Amino acid sequence: MFYRLIRKLLDKIWRNIHLLSVKMKEQLKRLIMRDDGGVIVNSVEESIEGFSFDTLWNDYERRTWFYSNHMPDLDHYDSRLLNWIGSIDNSGYVRERCMQALIDRFVVGDENRILLRLQDWVPAIQLIARDWILANFKLLPADSIYANQGLILYLSRKERIGGDLGLKEIKRDLLVRACEMNTEDFFRFSPIFRRFLFLWSFRDDGCLRSRILDDPDPFNRFLLLYEVDYSEILVSEKLRLLADQSVFIRRKLVITQIDAGEIPSRDELLTLALASNRSLRELGQYYLDRFYSEDCYLIYKSEKGASFYYLADYARPEDVSYFLEGIHSGSRKTQFICLKAFIKACPERLQELDVNSLISLSGKFRSLLIPFLPQLFSANRLLELRGIFESSSVYGLISYFGVLEKKSFWLFVDEGLDVMLTCSDLNLLTIIEEKMRGKAEIFDRLTLEQYDSINHKLVRLCEVEDHSSRDLADYLCFIMRSYSS
Repeated sequence: MFYRLIRKLLDKIWRNIHLLSVKMKEQLKRLIMRDDGGVIVNSVEESIEGFSFDTLWNDYERRTWFYSNHMPDLDHYDSRLLNWIGSIDNSGYVRERCMQALIDRFVVGDENRILLRLQDWVPAIQLIARDWILANFKLLPADSIYANQGLILYLSRKERIGGDLGLKEIKRDLLVRACEMNTEDFFRFSPIFRRFLFLWSFRDDGCLRSRILDDPDPFNRFLLLYEVDYSEILVSEKLRLLADQSVFIRRKLVITQIDAGEIPSRDELLTLALASNRSLRELGQYYLDRFYSEDCYLIYKSEKGASFYYLADYARPEDVSYFLEGIHSGSRKTQFICLKAFIKACPERLQELDVNSLISLSGKFRSLLIPFLPQLFSANRLLELRGIFESSSVYGLISYFGVLEKKSFWLFVDEGLDVMLTCSDLNLLTIIEEKMRGKAEIFDRLTLEQYDSINHKLVRLCEVEDHSSRDLADYLCFIMRSYSS
């Protein structure tokens, strides 16, 4: 109660100040004249503190006391905007008055504020919104539906009005519209809105089922498997699901089929086992062994072309020669699975590969190689890789310094100081500095050559007019004393 009294008092003070400012503006308008003698009239937008039709459109939770504050400005200039502001006022009396005003002088777009009041906590206001929806929602143009998708989804998630007649009318009309729309217009709806339409349709007459597999969003296509019992899925639908571009859907189809007690044919599982996606291959491998006692390793060995190199899924040491062959002559995908298998089967032989070329292929290849480079290559060999890392990606140097830091902290410091003295990439400089400061344990000792090189660079770093750089130089000088030979 005390809070409300204080709030009203402050609100009254603010209104008085605001009215005074309005009067001063009016006087100023009379004093300032244009060259042609006309009065300069300031934009009303300057005095409404960010309120506009655009800012309010998708604002569903906001509550304000600004209606009475803005009434002097807007009552004569833009009463419609004033009513939009009043429709979210904390006072139920103001909300009801403003909503009724919007209904009486309805303009397309005002449905946004009227629909929102269907979830109002005052029954009388909710009733006005419901009556308007029952009488007028079906008359709204299609553009209004497109524009209010977010609001309709917001209302549909409100449990408190789940059984409201107004919301039921909205759903009924939307399903009628959606079923009568052509395909192009239907897919103008957002993916999440189409998802809700599909769900409502499945719970109604299912009229949108014929469109679900044409939906570009895989999570919407997935609804067919989620909402329809497997025994009721048509053969034509199963064929389209089997050929779906989404790995997620094809996996789900097989699992749903097996859970329904129907064992896939050997050919269906063999198609999975020969898929380019590894998760699909693993699914086919598992069920071919379970239902037909077939070992896919032997199947792959009898295959030709890219399918032969699916041997890499098993990563057996005796197949290393095949992996080398795939790395040297296969497609990019074959190279990757063969490199992964080669590393798993015999990582000690990585030096036999053209590491420079593999690093430059892509980040996926680098992610396979980076963990093994510090152990397999000498410091000089790693230093030779800098140009390859740097040219391979905008983040290549970050990966390169991560490799150096794992090989030798002092090697990393020596090379990192070079970058700090010459590079302007703030992101890279920050990462290098954090690695230098954050090293908890250092196991390698400084050689005399490294000590001289680092010390020379620290002297140059101290000359930089940057407190952080000098502080880092002092820190490194201090810890170098304990690790010098």
